[in-house]
This record gives sequence, C-alpha cells and structure tokens, in this order.
Amino acid sequence: MAMQLIPLHTRSINDQTLDTVNARELHAFLEVGRYFANWIKVRIDKYGFVEGEDFTVISRLPNSASGNRGATKEYFVTLDMAKELAMVERNDKGKQARRYFIDCEKQLHEQKQLPATTPNTATLETSFQETEKYQLLNDMVKAMKLQSNPVVIPSKELVDLIQAVRMYQTQIAQLRTPDWVNDNITRVKDLAQRNFTDF
Repeated sequence: MAMQLIPLHTRSINDQTLDTVNARELHAFLEVGRYFANWIKVRIDKYGFVEGEDFTVISRLPNSASGNRGATKEYFVTLDMAKELAMVERNDKGKQARRYFIDCEKQLHEQKQLPATTPNTATLETSFQETEKYQLLNDMVKAMKLQSNPVVIPSKELVDLIQAVRMYQTQIAQLRTPDWVNDNITRVKDLAQRNFTDF
C-alpha cells in the first residue's frame, strides 16, 4: 500500500473490532455524481447489505447554534462492503479503490501473522466505550485541521506499542510499510528511547 487513498477507521461491528471505511469518504473518492445520503441508501437496498454485519451507523449531532440542521449519519462499512461498493461503480476510481482495499486486507493479514506481543491481556483490555471515546477525540482533533497531525491515545497503549516495536523491530523492518510510517520513523525511534510514565 504505497499511499493511503481512503483512511481506515477501527469500529465495532457485530461484536468484532474491525477496520472499516467511512462511506462518505469512499463516496467522495469515487466521485459519484449524486448526493451521499441517496447513494448509500440505494446501494444498501440494492445489494442487500445488513446493518450490524456489513456496516454500522453513527449519528453526528449538529452544533447547538444551527438547530437540527447539519445532523449527519456516518456509515462505517467493512472492507468487503467497501470493495463491493467500489466495484459496482464501474469506473477507474472504483477499480483503484477496490485494489487499494485488497492491499489493505493483505497487509492486515500479514500483521496478524506476527506473534502476539503481550501475554497478559487482562492489563491491556480496553473497553469498547474507551475505544470509541478515543476515536471521537481523534475525529475532533482532525476536524480542527491543525498543522501537525496529533493523535489521542492512552499512555499505556503508547508504552505497549513502543515495547512491541523494540521486541519485533527486525520483523517490522521487513514489512512493507505505508509512507506515513517511513516519514515518521525518526520520531518513532526518538520515542522508543524515552521512558514513559502512565498517570
């Protein structure tokens, strides 16, 4: 995966934590010539996608100053559904998106082949609500359109990530990495040398 065409988002669907795609972002990438709300509803009905299996819906409330105007529904779709949505558009963008999602799945499969990094899962368990909270915070930070790209994560997860990088640096070095990792490798190395305290 040379570059990130469409961002992946971690969401819970059918009691599984999965990598998903925001259908609105996919719609924009595919350059579909109709309104998103109509497009997604027609595609769901026509191809028999099922909420809770193929996608999940999150309602976003508008800010209080605009009343009810601006309320949106965000559809987070599985990679399988995203591939199918891209394929049925029958255009070059759809073909490009489908290949990109296949690459994403290959990389995710390769990552799952690495040995588990933490034997004590009880200490690393993060509830679904905590994960959603951090996802919402990250979405809010992205909406601020800051110069840098900060990420909100619990400090415990950062420490675990750094320990995993230290333990498996040889295997990680052999993986094909996305450009954003290569661009930030110096920062990751600097962080790996520091000691962190969980407050």
